[in-house]
Amino acid sequence: MEVRFIKPEEAADFLKISAASFIWKFDKEIDNKLDMPVLGAFHNKKLIAGAEIYNHKCNYCGNIINTLVLDGICSQPEYRRIGGVKALFDEVCKTAIENDITVGFLSPFSISYYEKFGFANLNRSFSIKVPFNNLSDFERSNDVELYTGEQFNELCEFHNKCAQKENLMTLRDNKNQFCDTPLESTDYTYIHRNSKGEADGYVRFKVNRPNELVAEELFFLTPDALSGIIGFLRNYDGIVKTLVVKKQYTGSPFACIADRIDNTNYEFTGGIAARIYNLKKLLENNVYPEKHGKFSILSLDTSEQNNGIFCVEYENGKATVTKRNSGDYDIALTPSAAARLLLAGEGHTKETAVFIDGVDLKNNADDFFRAFPYRPTHFIEYIC
Repeated sequence: MEVRFIKPEEAADFLKISAASFIWKFDKEIDNKLDMPVLGAFHNKKLIAGAEIYNHKCNYCGNIINTLVLDGICSQPEYRRIGGVKALFDEVCKTAIENDITVGFLSPFSISYYEKFGFANLNRSFSIKVPFNNLSDFERSNDVELYTGEQFNELCEFHNKCAQKENLMTLRDNKNQFCDTPLESTDYTYIHRNSKGEADGYVRFKVNRPNELVAEELFFLTPDALSGIIGFLRNYDGIVKTLVVKKQYTGSPFACIADRIDNTNYEFTGGIAARIYNLKKLLENNVYPEKHGKFSILSLDTSEQNNGIFCVEYENGKATVTKRNSGDYDIALTPSAAARLLLAGEGHTKETAVFIDGVDLKNNADDFFRAFPYRPTHFIEYIC
């Protein structure tokens, strides 16, 4: 099985496979080029599977790590189960190690399927639906400005400031990551400004008349910014009935507000799956307790870089991480279990972790669980 990035003249072949996999219409007049790198698997010189690959920088405990996102993973139906997708993931793992990638993400169609490649489902988000009629406690506001593209540097800087406060949130540096053609696309972004005229929040949304205004992105730094954005969105209550805010998580500020509003509905929308490609670097970038502690992890990863016993000794927020091949350990983790405990921010204890498949507690691992408490975790990225 040959695995390599596809050539421009092979773009139509990949898009045909994507069409056959996801059952969408292929248009030979326009579906003949790609704007992103695609890794392809070839069987007898025929392209049979592929995946789009995007590189991002991501926040982890206030530190910036290199990550990648796999999207559009597909395989030709008649060539399935001969190892095409596995060959892709093997190559991605190798490439990630060579390019200093710490974590990879994808949107899973099947949790159990991607667990075979070391991915775990995390950051299970939900949508919050609130009737506009029940938002009257929020004073109407117009302290906003339509994003036109001219404010890119300001909006990008603000987004990245928000990213520093939530684990796994990706940083942005590309104009394509914000929509500056609202009239043509009906995809609107408004920047909220405080009394000093500074950006302190933004919302990106679409209006689906007559039922819903759907906020795909809602970010803010202060309660006043959140109240001001909701007050602005109330201006649409004459043409839609419900405000929908997507990609929220338990304990998010908007969820805390919505909990107090009558007739609020919550709808889970799945989550993102993640895999750790560089366990040592991730452990080094974690923020640890002030109190001294130490633990050892037996990593059952097939990747040589991640396989072995990782010994962590921490104090005053920082840690020393070393690796050895044998000896005693406190907790054993499969790749998917490691991703769940170290990335999801769920704040597990030894009492709850034993129910996670791939976790094996051998010794007292209290110092391990103390090092990975609950943390706001919000993976969100805009493919460009």
